[in-house]
Amino acid sequence: MRDFRSELPSTLQIYNAVQLQVLREMERQNAIRESAQFYLRQSLYEPTPERISRSRMTRFIDSFGKLTGERFDDYSAFHDYSARKYRLFWQCFLESAEGLEWSGMAEPVCVGDEIETARFFPNVELNYAENLLAPGIAPDDAAALVACYADGARVAYTRGELRERVIRLAQSLRELGLKPGDRVVAIMRNDAEAITTALAVTALGATLSTAAPENGVQAILDRFAPLAPRMLFAHTMQRSFDTAGALSAHVAAVAAALPTLTDIVCLDETPLPSTVTTRQHEVRELIALGDPARFTWRRFPFNHPLFIMFSSGTTGKPKCIVHGAGGTLIEHVKEHRLHSDFGPDDKLFFFTSCSWMMWNWQLSALASGVQIVTYDGPVAAVDTLWRIVANERVTVFGTSPAYLKMNEDAGLEPGVLYDLSALRAMMSTGAVLYDTQFQWVHRHVKPLQLQSISGGTDIIGCFVLGNPNLPVHAGEAQCKTLGLDVQAFDHGAPTNMPGELVCTNPFPSRPLGFFGDNDGSRFHKAYFAENAGVWTHGDVIEFSPDGGARLHGRSDGVLNVRGINVSPGEIYRILSEIPEIRQAMAVPQTGSRAGDGGQRIVLLLVLRDGAQLNATLAIRIRRELTRNGSAALVPDVIVQVAGLPLTHNGKPSEAAARDAVNGLPARNVSSLANPDCLEGIRDHPLLSRAATELPAPGESADSIEAYLCALWEQYFSFSPIGRDDNFFELGGHSLLAARMLADIKRTTNRTLPIATLIVAPTIARLAAVIAADPSMSAESSSLVQMRAGRGRPLFMVHSITGSVMECLTLAGTLQSERPVYGLQAQGLDGDEVPQRSVEDMARAYVLRMRGVQPSGPYALVGYSFGGLVAFEIAQQLVKAGEKIEMLCLLDTYVHERCLPLTAWTRYQASMFAYRMREFRALGGRERVDYVRGKALAMTDRVRMRFGQTAQRPGPEARGLPKPLMLVRESMRVAMTTYKPRRYLGGPIVYVRASIQQDDRGDPLPVWRRVAKHGLRIMQVEGRHTDLVVEPQLATVALALTQVLSSI
Repeated sequence: MRDFRSELPSTLQIYNAVQLQVLREMERQNAIRESAQFYLRQSLYEPTPERISRSRMTRFIDSFGKLTGERFDDYSAFHDYSARKYRLFWQCFLESAEGLEWSGMAEPVCVGDEIETARFFPNVELNYAENLLAPGIAPDDAAALVACYADGARVAYTRGELRERVIRLAQSLRELGLKPGDRVVAIMRNDAEAITTALAVTALGATLSTAAPENGVQAILDRFAPLAPRMLFAHTMQRSFDTAGALSAHVAAVAAALPTLTDIVCLDETPLPSTVTTRQHEVRELIALGDPARFTWRRFPFNHPLFIMFSSGTTGKPKCIVHGAGGTLIEHVKEHRLHSDFGPDDKLFFFTSCSWMMWNWQLSALASGVQIVTYDGPVAAVDTLWRIVANERVTVFGTSPAYLKMNEDAGLEPGVLYDLSALRAMMSTGAVLYDTQFQWVHRHVKPLQLQSISGGTDIIGCFVLGNPNLPVHAGEAQCKTLGLDVQAFDHGAPTNMPGELVCTNPFPSRPLGFFGDNDGSRFHKAYFAENAGVWTHGDVIEFSPDGGARLHGRSDGVLNVRGINVSPGEIYRILSEIPEIRQAMAVPQTGSRAGDGGQRIVLLLVLRDGAQLNATLAIRIRRELTRNGSAALVPDVIVQVAGLPLTHNGKPSEAAARDAVNGLPARNVSSLANPDCLEGIRDHPLLSRAATELPAPGESADSIEAYLCALWEQYFSFSPIGRDDNFFELGGHSLLAARMLADIKRTTNRTLPIATLIVAPTIARLAAVIAADPSMSAESSSLVQMRAGRGRPLFMVHSITGSVMECLTLAGTLQSERPVYGLQAQGLDGDEVPQRSVEDMARAYVLRMRGVQPSGPYALVGYSFGGLVAFEIAQQLVKAGEKIEMLCLLDTYVHERCLPLTAWTRYQASMFAYRMREFRALGGRERVDYVRGKALAMTDRVRMRFGQTAQRPGPEARGLPKPLMLVRESMRVAMTTYKPRRYLGGPIVYVRASIQQDDRGDPLPVWRRVAKHGLRIMQVEGRHTDLVVEPQLATVALALTQVLSSI
């Protein structure tokens, strides 16, 4: 019999294993201590005694002390008392808050002692919107709102004017049937209409959920669809800075997937597509029709649902977090009046969007008499926000670490360039604010109270924030929020080291629960499963002895991307459709290893055998994440690794990967089945962020391209980046663009607006812009020389993108001395309307061609859609008496209506079978949505057949900058309306991809029919898109070279 006892580890072996684990944990703690340097605290701001004496915090502490007979030596003592006696604190605060309108009794203050189930002020009733607009807080002629717009417009309202707008809209909505408890969703920009909408909806007791227009359709539906909303409010007018396609089509797609909608309210003047049949209204008409005399303010229970916010867990769909009106109001008023010292003399400008809880937070500042300033556009220049701060005489400016870092990188001196005399305080949130950024503000803005505030959507408020009575230390939030017992926990107990951010006592702004979580199990799992009876927030925090707080990022798998919590599950879901990827893991990197921004999201990939992470795959990953999710899902860094850490039961360990990415020894190594993989992650060169010296830009296009290539690789943390890779497809956004263009200005002395990257989004095109004379005309942009040479030129026609960028490498690979010219679509620069007819394009391009080559014979090649245009150009030249020496079509498809009857029937049968398979795989509700989507697509096909662009952009166009999207959609119209005629100019060369596109009919019968002098077919292995990228590109170039040589 086998003696298993001999196989058991000895006592000495167990002891050694334990000691090894202890040593590793000590190493990890020592590494963390290196970033936890409270003993090096640097004070950057000290409030004056006069400032302290007149602060609202001081007045409240004094009155509270008189009420209780207690003496508080400092803020820490007062906070400790407010957390231990939280019932007394909240009762005193509610009863003493000037101007708040409520009815009922303030007792009992809190029913229950368990955080998870406690309820505050069950006998109090109030109206959130009424309190924000209450006359007792500030007079009617006091300023309430200034809305600044990206086009320079400005709208201002007094408190009386805003209250009347809200009342009028609320009365109209009531007459439309909106009732307390109804759920309302909104896709809004941060402007006056959004503020009015939010207040009117909540005035009626309806529950509001918001998103921003830049969010993808699916990302919005993941949040809105579970709510079964009654009304949708939306901005529908396209703006110059929109990059996600036609906004009206965007909204229409959302509306089509929300069958419970009874009404849609448009916040501007652009109507929705005719395919939207839900009853529609314009907000300005509803405001005009509303009768204020008929409106009465109704009050609701303290815990009446107010907002449903959205945050992501670590596994899939967003959480729908329900926040109560009373808890939100009282928490915000406390944070505003006491911690921020807000009052009627303040102007608050927080750069935010309707997708972020800071939008709701700034809205509530009206309840303290504050004038709020909104801005609806992007950061168009490095100083965009500072101009607003100066022009509007802002007293408190809210921003993010990313924006401050962008200012620093640009060498901006806001304190010198602008009049910031009114500015008394700044706030920063959305990410960790590091010591160096505190110091930059102190030196380059002015010495002021810089508040690092942190909390989140989960509590619609802050756990740590500012205090007008305390000094500001670099890298720290000033204090814990009053009434909440906020601590750092390690293994379920308080710690002086960095630990889990927890709250151990009930608080009013704790969410009421998750929408649809009827038994509360998901709510419990999210916040209370890790530490029983204690709210566990998911951040790592460290406290100094006097209560200052230093944030160290997230402790769970949730990623924070520019202030928005993102679920890795959303990323993994989309990446699962990319066959080259075997495993993926997204983790945050912070501190010095994260480079300039102080934090970044790293995507670790294990690829299948034979696959390599190159620019093509990286672009594809970013494109899919943007298109099927949102820009927030796009990582800052993509890294290929040999393996990802797994536990012995096969579960991925994000905690171990996070430690490795941040250069820390991993915790619990013994629980991992493959700990050796951590070394490869920790030492990966792209994760160490070693600084490299950039080459000088020089004067020539080649040297400028070399400089830009190094600059892009530094910013994107990816190598190699090719000259034709697209800035936006690589994951670029407005903040990154501003930082990059600031670097370019410093090194080239060329000032370029961010819009430059829309029309020149590649290194090649951007280098050409920089190298060109600034005064040089761009009239010839539709005809560009792709390669110099001798002899008669070869003309390449753009694809459906409107640009020949994707064929630049092909042009350079041709083994021919001929010069190559590219024909590009009208409208790429955004100044002209794109053409929607192949015939019109051909006529315009023939004129351009004759400017280079007055007479034939002509050589033409067109990739994809470009083949149709090349074909029509040849037709028109032949009709004009010219000769065509070569006409080459690179895998050019035709519209299916052009197919011969037999081929058309075969195509329709295959598509019907495919759609039926899709339909059968869906559930009941999904089938309804599927049929509705196909009906909308049919409507778009009819529109295009009659020369109009589709209401819903095609999948490839969504997410593109507006000019590129309009060009692409116009190309779709042109393809739909064009029917090739019989061609008499000579043989046609057709390069065919071996793998046919699934959703297209075989075009060869059409080309064989129209080619009177024959069709020469050359087949290349691969798919349609493979023809212009390696390795198939070389085969295509060789085929073209052979044809040119034979002429």
